[in-house]
Amino acid sequence: MDKNEELALFTLKADELIDSKYIIADIKILGLLKAIAASDTLVAIFKNCLTGFDYPLAKEKYLVKSKYLAEGKGEFVLPPSSRELLAFVFSVLADIEAKRIDFPQFINKYFYEDGSFSAGYAAFLNSMIKPFKNSVKMLMESVIDGKLQDPVEALLEEEERKKAEEIAAIEEKRKEKELSEKTYGESVKAIREILLKDKTKVKNSRLKDRIKDEYILVIDMLANAVELDDKDGIRYAFIAYKFAVKSNVFLFFGRAKKVAKYLKDIVNEL
Repeated sequence: MDKNEELALFTLKADELIDSKYIIADIKILGLLKAIAASDTLVAIFKNCLTGFDYPLAKEKYLVKSKYLAEGKGEFVLPPSSRELLAFVFSVLADIEAKRIDFPQFINKYFYEDGSFSAGYAAFLNSMIKPFKNSVKMLMESVIDGKLQDPVEALLEEEERKKAEEIAAIEEKRKEKELSEKTYGESVKAIREILLKDKTKVKNSRLKDRIKDEYILVIDMLANAVELDDKDGIRYAFIAYKFAVKSNVFLFFGRAKKVAKYLKDIVNEL
């Protein structure tokens, strides 16, 4: 199916649920969930919405005690964003289909309408399912029109980003382990902290962007030389760093002496 066919199938199954009587609601809910599962685009949309979604907390926020009805009665509060709405209603429908939610009790508690179960079921359809259908339809149409990034591509990009973060974290742990085994490891850590503070100061300063870039280049050169255990590189980079920090004593007061002290420990061990 292409995206238009996926949207048409979803809309059909959502309308069938909206137009149904309670007696066949479970069949129609299953049909709607199957329509979602059959669409790569919708699966990606819901995966994006469900990432980081706290369902137990959402139930506390959107299924609340009623201010006006008798004890034990509640009401459904519409989530403020499409992301929350899609994640929450999808989770509720999945729970209903899996029988983790007692559907009649759910209707009677949160969609109570003067004791009429059919009226309560209609309220469920109007206040929960219709906004859900409309939000999904709006998102899918935006994807089809090119106004939103294809969620499948977005999901792949996010997975690649997480994978890169995991690799970077593993590499950082490896470096930290190696560093801890070196006699000058504490000196390297101290220089890291100093140079990081230097970069933060530069970025937050009122210096011209060109001057900021030059300072940051010098700081990064020294940091990289230290990371690579490059003895000659450390010497050359420190000369540049020393002259750079002396050109602005107010921004880098006392920096050259502090860094020189730690570098001496490192260079003597290389």
